[in-house]
Amino acid sequence: MNNLPFKTYNEAKEYFGVNIPKYFFYSLLTIDQYCRKVGFSTLEVLSDVFGLLRLEGEEARYQQTPVELFPFGSIGCDGIHYGFVVHTTHEEDFPSGEICPMDSDGIVVISNDSKSLFQNLLGDEENLDKYLPLIKELKINPIVIERARYDENGNTLRISVTPKSGWKYSGTSDGAGVFAEGKYFNNYHYEKYDNLNSHKSIELYQSFAREMYNQELYASQLYYLKELYWNEWTNYTLAIELLKEMLIPYEKLNREHLFNTTKHLIANFNRRFGF
Repeated sequence: MNNLPFKTYNEAKEYFGVNIPKYFFYSLLTIDQYCRKVGFSTLEVLSDVFGLLRLEGEEARYQQTPVELFPFGSIGCDGIHYGFVVHTTHEEDFPSGEICPMDSDGIVVISNDSKSLFQNLLGDEENLDKYLPLIKELKINPIVIERARYDENGNTLRISVTPKSGWKYSGTSDGAGVFAEGKYFNNYHYEKYDNLNSHKSIELYQSFAREMYNQELYASQLYYLKELYWNEWTNYTLAIELLKEMLIPYEKLNREHLFNTTKHLIANFNRRFGF
């Protein structure tokens, strides 16, 4: 019996809401086939060996989960969930990250490619001997690597985005960043959000977003909207306004998957708060 909530790649795409890396999908199949062969529960092994208590898609998403992070699982503690950061969908691979809704770190990198994802998730050393044949089959080393969350300067470790000719990546406080053709970026981004004087910062960043829209600099417009949302998402009235405004740059940048995810978030807001 298949213990995964899907059997085919197309079913997995529908389950997670995005075209997940095929390497990730086939690794899950390898784990599932091994478990069925030896009589283990696939989901229990994913939890024992890799710390994935549940395989989840959009149901793992929190209100502050960046739109670009497409969840693939959660650990069952403090709302911590893992996902792939997907700016554009025609790549074969995506970086993955972890987010804890209880803190302000945003997305912390797990792996910048799916081939090292399970290696970096390898957890409980006490379970490794029991599962050595599976670990060998997955071609990963039976060595637990303690993943750091911060660099030597105390900065949160972030994903890296594969460069494309003529494109630009601009980091954001939520850890997802903005990735688009360079022509859609302004040369400069204001980066001093003042949480102690949030009313002034809200007005300032809204004015920057409008200015970028008027200049058809949609990536920079998105940058300011994302910064505002990350800092002010608990202001529900403002948050839904920001999500609605994000629809414009996502559409202009041809990000259908992000446009649709944002519409889904808006619908959730409406159901929860009656906006």
